[in-house]
Amino acid sequence: MGMCKPSGGIKPQIGKIGDLKAYGDPNSRIDLYNIDNPKELLQQRWYDSNGKAEINRDWKHSNKGGKHKFPHDHPWDWTKNDPRLKYDQNRYINNYYC
Repeated sequence: MGMCKPSGGIKPQIGKIGDLKAYGDPNSRIDLYNIDNPKELLQQRWYDSNGKAEINRDWKHSNKGGKHKFPHDHPWDWTKNDPRLKYDQNRYINNYYC
């Protein structure tokens, strides 16, 4: 059986899109649940071994024009000024993150 991230634990958080921090506990994941409906998963964020955000998985957010598919991933690239990469409808879910 293969390994998947995270190995450092999963923490739930109640809030809204935009509430998750760019830095967290190393090798961990935060699951963000809707403040208005705490059973509704909005987003997950994985953190690397240095505690930097590594990938977001969006389950639900505003979708003007219906262009987004859900869920979808946003990898982070810390070599860029804006490290969170924009939505790409051709990007597949990375099953290494679970």
